Amino acid sequence: MTQAERVARQEVLRDVIRRLEGALAEFRAENEKTLVGCEHTYPDGRSAGTGGSTKICAICGGMLKGRDDKLWG
Repeated sequence: MTQAERVARQEVLRDVIRRLEGALAEFRAENEKTLVGCEHTYPDGRSAGTGGSTKICAICGGMLKGRDDKLWG
């Protein structure tokens, strides 16, 4: 492969990378929209909360309020 071929191939690959990064950003945004309003439960009704003293949702990754958490300062 000549140097000119390498440079041309590099430009083609950079264009492909830019397109894929754009598509990935769109997929991530769509995923975030899907998780808005997560009920923190699996389809069968079980809680999706996991963790020890700090509970997080296994579906959306959001922190869950525990029974003992104060709701005011």
